[in-house]
Amino acid sequence: MLERLLNATLRFSIARRWLIVAAAVVISLWGLLAAGQMPLDVFPPFAPPQVDVQTSAAGLSPEEVETRITLPIESAVNGIAGVETVRSSSKAGLSMVQVVFHQNADIYRARQAVAERVQQVSPQLPANAAAPELSPLVSPLGTILQVAFTVTGDGATSLMDLQQLVLRSYRQAILAVPGVAQVTIYGGDEQQFQVLLDPQELQVQTVSLQAVMEGVGAAMATSPGGFLIGGGQERLIRPLAQITQVGDLADAAVRNAQGQPVLLSTLAEVKRGAALKRGDASFNGKPAAVLMVTKQPDVDTPTVTRAVERRLADLNRTLPADVAVQQTFRQSNFIDSAIRNVSESLLLGVVIVSVVIVLFLMNWRAAVISLSAIPLSLLIGLMLMKALGLGINTMTLGAWWWRSARWSTTRSWTWRTATGVCAATRPAARPNRPCRWCSTPRWRCASPCCSPP
Repeated sequence: MLERLLNATLRFSIARRWLIVAAAVVISLWGLLAAGQMPLDVFPPFAPPQVDVQTSAAGLSPEEVETRITLPIESAVNGIAGVETVRSSSKAGLSMVQVVFHQNADIYRARQAVAERVQQVSPQLPANAAAPELSPLVSPLGTILQVAFTVTGDGATSLMDLQQLVLRSYRQAILAVPGVAQVTIYGGDEQQFQVLLDPQELQVQTVSLQAVMEGVGAAMATSPGGFLIGGGQERLIRPLAQITQVGDLADAAVRNAQGQPVLLSTLAEVKRGAALKRGDASFNGKPAAVLMVTKQPDVDTPTVTRAVERRLADLNRTLPADVAVQQTFRQSNFIDSAIRNVSESLLLGVVIVSVVIVLFLMNWRAAVISLSAIPLSLLIGLMLMKALGLGINTMTLGAWWWRSARWSTTRSWTWRTATGVCAATRPAARPNRPCRWCSTPRWRCASPCCSPP
């Protein structure tokens, strides 16, 4: 049965050889188009869909975070359809809950369901807890680029200015690049307006700590002031309470026990300082501000990386002269190395196959057809991968090359026969057995109909 099917296929191919050639050309063009549209990544998606919920609550201990924040959120998300595992971690002032769904779950529906449940439990959280936030949708190995900013020599730029410069100039600009999911900044000094109270002055002025907190909060609050109607116009009145300098906060009014206003500068030292560090970053032993770029899932890593690098090149021109920028990690380098290795192996295989065929068969047509089978098999594999929704990564590249090379070597005689190359090119190796199609001895057969023994 199999032999009859093979014989029928060979007859059809031999009789319509130009149709086979045209089909090979169409498949090649189609495969090249599919290869250009497939995303490149280091590894295939291996983690199930998961949603991370983070809640910050300054001043709470890990035990309080667990009982008052983590447990209510866990109880709320446990009943969602498709949830397989719920993990949590409670730290000082931070709650992290990870909801893992079934492998085939739709990540967007899962995020919507988690957001609805978290919104219902938000009123039950402590008053000093921030609103729960869903982490951005990122790839499991989504960090595509890491850049370190350092101050060279005795530069005038401080670590606080460096951190503010990277935060204000780079973060939003890089988030605007298509395919970027998250931009994280580590290191440097976080800027704060610090109020260092003088206990003796507080006692002399009869001012309580609660009054100081209320005065500072009122100085930084923005509230509506109503409307001024007159002359046929309606004008909006609002106080300008955006604190941008230390002097603005030092001039804030604080009420004492008698209800009289007292300037904050008389009660405390107001200065610009660095917040308490919960972590740090360095590069080559120097303090640095490190910027990490994370990509969205199912996007082409080299394309996003090149777009981010172009944006970084534009932003680097605005940096002070004493700030140096160094790229410390680039995920696309692993992909480029894998593609380069496969290309070198493919070229080496083409050379070896061509040399063997030319030396042993002494037929240039057989060499050309066998060599065309290798890239054609690769392109067919790419088309099948794209149809199945797969992408190109280091694992699929290795399997793709091994299978295509094995297929091309075991099936090259079929392509030679189908395109009209006589398989009996060596009379010593092919005795005078008649051709199964034209009954001519194989070593004398000049027609393209001979099939392999």
